[in-house]
Amino acid sequence: MVLDEQIELFKSSVKNLGNTDGLSKSLIFINMGQNDLDLNKKLQYNASLDMGQYLAKPLSKRLEMLYDLGGRKFLVSNVLPLGCRPFSISQEKPTTRCVERLNKLASQFNSYLPQMLKDLQSTLSGSKFVLLDVYKVFEDVFSKPASYGISDISHSCCAIDSVKRIPICKNGEVCSDRNQYAFFDAIHPTEVMNSIMISRCLKDSSVCKPINLMKLVKA
Repeated sequence: MVLDEQIELFKSSVKNLGNTDGLSKSLIFINMGQNDLDLNKKLQYNASLDMGQYLAKPLSKRLEMLYDLGGRKFLVSNVLPLGCRPFSISQEKPTTRCVERLNKLASQFNSYLPQMLKDLQSTLSGSKFVLLDVYKVFEDVFSKPASYGISDISHSCCAIDSVKRIPICKNGEVCSDRNQYAFFDAIHPTEVMNSIMISRCLKDSSVCKPINLMKLVKA
């Protein structure tokens, strides 16, 4: 479901609530961008496109819409290293460990987010915006996977249908210990990776910026 549809559903829910005072204390989590970058060939192969205009600016407008509906605390994630996903590696077979072209694309989009969120917080009274640096978490895990209890950062836990080029599990076949993998299927992180992200975000201000998640919840 696209973000606009989710916002419309949220708008309907807010209407039904009547009293929206509680929304100012609620945490709104936004995790988007992977499919926008991954499925849009125009973005992938046109270096002249302004990523800020194309993706970051529209995202900013939608965050303002959520603010107008009563949201005040926002946790916004950036995009993981797209070129290091099993799907990207299996499709493009890079000579390096990851597909650097896709990682560069993700980094370009990610670079717009810190200032964008800072600008929103300065103009929207009473708002708090925190960036979850998913890209950094993946880089940290990739550099020392064993320290996070992970042994495989290149393959997916479940078998992939390489013939149909479908990045989801084939015939429901999964590995015996999914906690050893960074990726569950060819594009989605495992539960243990998501747990690492949130655990670090709770107290680590180098992963969740400018304040960690605990401080955001209490703000």
